[in-house]
Amino acid sequence: MQFYHPQFTLGFRQALEYGIDYRGYEKVDRLPEGVPLMAIAGVWGNYSDIRCLFIDQTGKTYRRHITGRAGQYVIRELELNAQAMEVGQVVLVKSD
Repeated sequence: MQFYHPQFTLGFRQALEYGIDYRGYEKVDRLPEGVPLMAIAGVWGNYSDIRCLFIDQTGKTYRRHITGRAGQYVIRELELNAQAMEVGQVVLVKSD
């Protein structure tokens, strides 16, 4: 998959300019376990949240809403700060 945006975090309008509309992604409370996911973008909401977008190998898309705390936007199941993610980064949620 080819991406045309250089950074993971984007504003809503900026994401739309790149053809990324998070509203079409499945909203999940937790990313699926054992499924390799490719990071597409983190679309800023207001000043305290970000919508992290992922796609799996079958083309299914996921939207994980993260609320920031103390300047950190941690995706708990990945133990990663969304601000540190990169476009195209592959992640995997390990089972508990």
